[in-house]
Amino acid sequence: MAVRHHIKVLVIDDDSSVCKTLGLLLADHGYRPRTFTAAEKALDAARDESFQIALVDLRMPDIDGVKVVETLREIDERMSIIVMTAYPDLESATQTMRFGTCDYIPKPFKQDELIAAIDRACQRLGLIYTSEGELNKLIGKRIREERLSQNLTLRQLSDRTDLTTSQLSQVELGKNAASVWALARISNALGLQLSSLLAGL
Repeated sequence: MAVRHHIKVLVIDDDSSVCKTLGLLLADHGYRPRTFTAAEKALDAARDESFQIALVDLRMPDIDGVKVVETLREIDERMSIIVMTAYPDLESATQTMRFGTCDYIPKPFKQDELIAAIDRACQRLGLIYTSEGELNKLIGKRIREERLSQNLTLRQLSDRTDLTTSQLSQVELGKNAASVWALARISNALGLQLSSLLAGL
């Protein structure tokens, strides 16, 4: 399971119903949202605390969305900014992209598309990671599949690694986290680089 509870998302939209919807949607997907209908208050919040992602509506009555994007970029250049608008046009898209926005979402948006855009932004920043238990299961599954593809028994793999069959079984079942040393021995015994064994996890 992907871990997102540490990722703070700043939502700025003058429509309170949109803020409420986005707040609930983000929380349901494990994010930590803070929503604002007033851009100036949102900018004050961005100055006081660190947000990794910002969702910004382009059309707001108190301040232009492009200016909000520019100010957010000045506050924290590492923040990933996603622009939302019901009035998409090339000029505003170009302006916001110039300030480093990472995505441009037209309204009304589909919830899965919006979450996918946020996930992409987080992955580019290296913010989303797999929980320890899930990672252990994924590594164990990969080891088991590779062992079986080579027609090796647990005993044969044990003989090659100096790990007991019980230890190897626990690793394959994802019940125990293998040390880097143990994973290096296992990958070597399977004729793999350790980086290949862990690639994409």
